[in-house]
Amino acid sequence: MPNSYAMDPRTSGFTLVELMVALAILAILVGLATPSFRDFTRSTQVTAANNDLVTALNLARSESLRRSTGVTVCSSADGATCGAATDWKSGWIVFEDAGASGVIADPTKVIQKWGTPNANIQIGTASANVQYQPIGTAVTGAAIDVSYTACRGQRRRHIQVSAAGTISTQLQNCP
Repeated sequence: MPNSYAMDPRTSGFTLVELMVALAILAILVGLATPSFRDFTRSTQVTAANNDLVTALNLARSESLRRSTGVTVCSSADGATCGAATDWKSGWIVFEDAGASGVIADPTKVIQKWGTPNANIQIGTASANVQYQPIGTAVTGAAIDVSYTACRGQRRRHIQVSAAGTISTQLQNCP
């Protein structure tokens, strides 16, 4: 009688050499996929920050119409005061701004706050704030660029706020 524990050598599984070759091929494939996955992750983070900014701008415009008063979007690190014009990376807020001064007169007038986006996100604009009048038009137009550190190719998002208050966004080449 044959031993029931004995295995046929033809069906015993992988040899060590076959396993090492399979692992080498897997390592090469993972190495090739990593850069594109990193770019995909960064692009997703840029899109998320872009969408948050567009949401804030749309909220400000709709609230200016609903409340029949000025509403402003500005950069803010603490969620209670406006920051420097170049500091949008620290977050931003939407607040009721009846005097169109760009200054929060009363902390209860803050409508919504957004925190700091991902550390690799860069937000560039020359505008200290975006102000909407009670009729939904912007006091002045604004341009905001959202990208990531070491951005390559057509991955930068450009937000344009017209004087009429409309908001558009498009992809642009990184600098």
